[in-house]
Amino acid sequence: MAGGSSDEPPKLIKSTVTDTGRHFFDAPAHMSMDDCVIRLIAMDGIDIASLVPAEIGQWLVFQLDGYCFTASDPLREVWFYADDPETPEAILQKIALHIVTPSNAS
Repeated sequence: MAGGSSDEPPKLIKSTVTDTGRHFFDAPAHMSMDDCVIRLIAMDGIDIASLVPAEIGQWLVFQLDGYCFTASDPLREVWFYADDPETPEAILQKIALHIVTPSNAS
């Protein structure tokens, strides 16, 4: 993440969009949708509902702690959305941090 230390938590975005809830996070540019899905699958409590092709890119639908989320990768950038714009910041931060934190698996 440009300009930030690896010890800093990811910066969340607070952009509400009428049809997709709150755009809260963009994965680092080097990460693909597949990279993000692999990281999310390893996260406790995540329920991946679907990963489907879209006109441009793919749409991922998942849940955590009773909240619903989507991610899309138009233009090869993975953007994360919370369906409920009032989803607690701690949950959003947990997802973002899990995406940017490398796995310990070898």
